[in-house]
Amino acid sequence: MDNRDTFPKSYKLVPATEIRQRLKLAQTALSKACLSGILILQNVDRYYFTGTLQDGILWIPDAGPPIFWVRRSLERAQLESPLADIRPQPTDFSALKNELRAAVSGSAADIGMELDVVPARLLSRFQKLLPDNCSISDASPLIRTLRARKSAYEIDCIKKAAAIMDQVMLHAAAQIQENISEIELMAELEHQARRLGHLGIVRMRGFNNELFFGHALTGPESARRGYLDAPTNGLGLSPAFSQGAGHSKIKDGVPISIDFMVNYEGYLADMTRMFSLGEPAAEIVNIHEKLLALNRELVLMLKPGSQCGAIYAKAMAVAADFGFGDYFLGHGPDQVTFVGHGVGLEVDEFPFIARNNNMVLTPDMVVALEPKLTFPPGHKIFAATPNLTATAVTTETTYVITRDSTRPLTLTPEKIKIIKR
Repeated sequence: MDNRDTFPKSYKLVPATEIRQRLKLAQTALSKACLSGILILQNVDRYYFTGTLQDGILWIPDAGPPIFWVRRSLERAQLESPLADIRPQPTDFSALKNELRAAVSGSAADIGMELDVVPARLLSRFQKLLPDNCSISDASPLIRTLRARKSAYEIDCIKKAAAIMDQVMLHAAAQIQENISEIELMAELEHQARRLGHLGIVRMRGFNNELFFGHALTGPESARRGYLDAPTNGLGLSPAFSQGAGHSKIKDGVPISIDFMVNYEGYLADMTRMFSLGEPAAEIVNIHEKLLALNRELVLMLKPGSQCGAIYAKAMAVAADFGFGDYFLGHGPDQVTFVGHGVGLEVDEFPFIARNNNMVLTPDMVVALEPKLTFPPGHKIFAATPNLTATAVTTETTYVITRDSTRPLTLTPEKIKIIKR
């Protein structure tokens, strides 16, 4: 019996054709970059090229079959990955050195590594393992650019993540009630998401970036700033993780912002929607409608050939025209400099719809647009909202860019969902 038969049907392997195509594209990119190969150490990149998250070292030469040395677990790697050459990683330094040098010795002197994420100590170790004439270049841009364009398989996974998220938002509307706390609401949404197939993890690439898979924020807490590189932050439960839902209670007429991510087969979809228990203030509804109009302007530019920095500049210009430029994407010195980001195996993938980013959009990119406003205490809009002292006004939708259109993958209606009392 093939040991793969011990896996339940729900445990789906990445198709072998998918892995082969990724490796082919990687080798073409290596040749263009004049690199003889890349050593892959980061877990998500390793999963992308092998189909398994098992720990080890992956060598992808510019031509010929890759080699995957597995530290743990060799058996799982051989069951999960279609690669032909999967071997145990030597535990002895000299033995590992000999195997690595034998693998790269027939190549030119330049190889790539993921220098955006590989720790300096680990880089130093590999410099001792590799041939003395071997120079190491940063292959992170090459890898991330490859991953930015999604295959049909990847887009299907993101669509399924988005479908789960739409159900989570329906569940949110049923759970919102007066005096339930943010964290109680989030717990209900987390439970529902996991039941529906969410893997329960959100991966980020950026150094020191960390994120739970959802924020449910109400009123003033949705406008609270913090360390997270995002338009909204929240108070959280402790200075040890000072973001996201806290103990603030949901109140009548006070806006609620729910920013949620679902992970299906490793792939993420990202969405933010607004809710209100009872009618929100007319001024909040008006601002939200303007925000959706701004989003529609950006979607028109979300097409092949558009420059990411130009889309960001358009967002800033429209926000200023509407009179809330100082509160767009945060406020004060804590404003962030992006209005959208790629999503896939990680939530901070290429492309970034960010200031001065010259990257050009191409078909098959998947992007989450998140134009958001945060109004701090003392803003003039609160003169007409005596029960509200600060708030965020938000939206976020995940889109796939095709050759001739831009399609939303998260389909929950964008207007504020009013929960009848």
